[in-house]
Amino acid sequence: MNEVVHQLRTAREAKGLELKEVEEITKIRTKYLQALEDGDYSILPGGVYTVGFLRSYARFLDLDADNLVNAFRMEATAAKLETTFDNTLQETIRPYREQSLLIRISQFYREAGDIFRFLKTSRMEQSKR
Repeated sequence: MNEVVHQLRTAREAKGLELKEVEEITKIRTKYLQALEDGDYSILPGGVYTVGFLRSYARFLDLDADNLVNAFRMEATAAKLETTFDNTLQETIRPYREQSLLIRISQFYREAGDIFRFLKTSRMEQSKR
């Protein structure tokens, strides 16, 4: 969210405004404005509201609201994909770590047996030729 955060804060500071002044004019609470500028979107109420706050704040600062919203959406989507990938990877790895040693050993012997059976049948087929 760096692009969005940087543009908002820079534009506000260039106008010489404090967040409290912006709240009085835009009617967006200071904690939400601060969250937008800090990139801490967990404080904001939700997707539609966040986009609405971002669009209103960008327009107030004379920024291109559509570009900022698009940048926000792209960055948010990338963050979600990264988080989803990390969670999926952890769910894949976790079961192997949680298995007992006895289960792992039995799986090893089962797989080794499958390999030996395969080798035995392929040798038998080769000797028939």
